[in-house]
Amino acid sequence: MTNQSISASRQETKRAKFLRRFFEILPAVISWTLLTSPFWASFFVPFAVAYFIIFFDIYFFYRAALLGINALRGYFKIRETTKPNWLARLKQEGLPWQKVRHIVLIPTYKEPLEILERTFTFLAESEFPTKQIDICLATERREERVLEKAKNLKTQFGSKFGNFWITCHELREGEVAGKSSNLAYAGQQVKVLIEQKGYNKNSVVVTSCDADVSIHPKYFALLTYQFLKNPNPYEKFWQAAILFYNNIWRVPMMVRVVHTIYSINGIAQLMLPGSNFNYSTYSLSWRLLERSGFWDRDVVPEDWHLFFKAFFSHQGRVEIEPVFLPLYADAAEGSTYWESLKAQYIQNRRWAWGITDVAYAVSSFLKNRKKVSLTNFTVRFIRAAEQHILWPVNWWILTLGASLPPLLNPAFRYTTLGFNLPRVSSFILSLCAVFFVLVIIVDFLMKPARPEYFKKRLLPLMVVQYVLLPVASFFFAALPGMDAHTRLLLGKRLEYRPTTKFVK
Repeated sequence: MTNQSISASRQETKRAKFLRRFFEILPAVISWTLLTSPFWASFFVPFAVAYFIIFFDIYFFYRAALLGINALRGYFKIRETTKPNWLARLKQEGLPWQKVRHIVLIPTYKEPLEILERTFTFLAESEFPTKQIDICLATERREERVLEKAKNLKTQFGSKFGNFWITCHELREGEVAGKSSNLAYAGQQVKVLIEQKGYNKNSVVVTSCDADVSIHPKYFALLTYQFLKNPNPYEKFWQAAILFYNNIWRVPMMVRVVHTIYSINGIAQLMLPGSNFNYSTYSLSWRLLERSGFWDRDVVPEDWHLFFKAFFSHQGRVEIEPVFLPLYADAAEGSTYWESLKAQYIQNRRWAWGITDVAYAVSSFLKNRKKVSLTNFTVRFIRAAEQHILWPVNWWILTLGASLPPLLNPAFRYTTLGFNLPRVSSFILSLCAVFFVLVIIVDFLMKPARPEYFKKRLLPLMVVQYVLLPVASFFFAALPGMDAHTRLLLGKRLEYRPTTKFVK
């Protein structure tokens, strides 16, 4: 390589780093600008701020309507999907289900043995033949005595599956500790194993399963059916509804209401696959995974990042296909009340760090703009930007936004708009209550049966908890979002801290 080409390469690298950093800062700057706008813009452009707040309230009403209506629609779809025997349907339609192999990657770090035993118990109860399911327990070497725990699990459950592999990831320079780097290592190890066994990679489906997720018994049979019936199975992610209900009855009320909204939103999002992303526990063909280059080793949030990586490596043709089944996961929980609140905050801050995916998506699009349709990218980008840029903004605008312009600007207070702004905003947001009734109904229908330790006299609290939603949103949405965005602005990378699992 000549000196001139080396110099050009270095300049290109510097330019890429500059653009990546610029697009990391920009979303955080936008969110902070929107968040603080009622405070400073009320002095200079109060009318513009007022109309912005009304528009934002209408937008929130629209989102609440989508959540409530689609959650109810999703519930009925799930109820309908759980009725058929999908393995029998595979046989009846003569589909080559015997050729399909499922590989389940389970990344784990300090998960209690009892949690993992529950996960494997659900996997072993699959209606799909479990000998066609291979397990890869992806451990981390930095966890003390982890191989002893892994071998214990293999002894208990290994005979129930086709294969039970154990990988042990050791963190290397340039890697970020967490799920993504662990899965990247495990994926490469499994690649060697299936090539040695001579698997037909076109018939292999991979599921990334969080260590605390209880897979529905019908999941792999239905997934096989959808994989074989889809005309483009190698350009699809499959996503079910993740319901944080495993321990929902015993977590603090503030944590419960947060995870209830997350769970119901997971059901509602199944009705909007065109703007949805894979998260937590999801499936894709081995062919799509390998051609996309597996997971990256230097990122914290791995799910949306993998989607965008596959999206751009396949010229924007990759899509989400919903799986209308519930997969049950654990809500954040600690050994004490305050430890549970702390665990919830840390979890939400880590999720809010997904704002880095916005920068990754934009920089990737600039590299691939001649291969990827602008329209196709824009639909996905708007959803990602909306989710992450507005993460810390929603609470401030919805809760305080309408009261600040009249309060801070006395001259504006005595205008017609200034006088009516709080009333108009309150009226629009009150209408949202209609759709939150649907959320409460779907939550009641999907939540596991009440355990004995949760007394009947406490049941009214399951409705009263929604009164705490503004408070919970501040501590578990606005604050962790502001925390993550500020860290990104200052160039302080977030250390991956997995949610602590607690067994009672």
